[in-house]
Amino acid sequence: MVKSERASAVLIIDDDEHIRHIIRRQLQLAPYTVFEAGNRQEAFGILCSETISAVICDIKMKDTDGFEITKQIKEQFPFLPVIILTGFIEEEYSNKARELGCFDFLIKPVKREKLRSVLDRALSGKQK
Repeated sequence: MVKSERASAVLIIDDDEHIRHIIRRQLQLAPYTVFEAGNRQEAFGILCSETISAVICDIKMKDTDGFEITKQIKEQFPFLPVIILTGFIEEEYSNKARELGCFDFLIKPVKREKLRSVLDRALSGKQK
């Protein structure tokens, strides 16, 4: 993990270590400090101990789903932008993400430029 004085902290929540690694690599060389969590417990441990600027969260996980985690994040950290990243193209998922107040909804595999663009917008507070 590379830290700088101005780096925004991003939390990746996905139970697939390989996917977390891919996302981390996509964010390399960008001005972010990246944290990873493989489950709800790890995620909230990080959220409660670090100053996180944005969250990238998968939907389908073993111990829960990303929507439950997002709901809990929004209850405890209402202004924290959450970006849903999923391999499932279903309109109901997109609608649910909007209902929960997610910043954006991206489909895997997502290109590095798209992920960084959405993350940059989330960190600057600029919606579409």
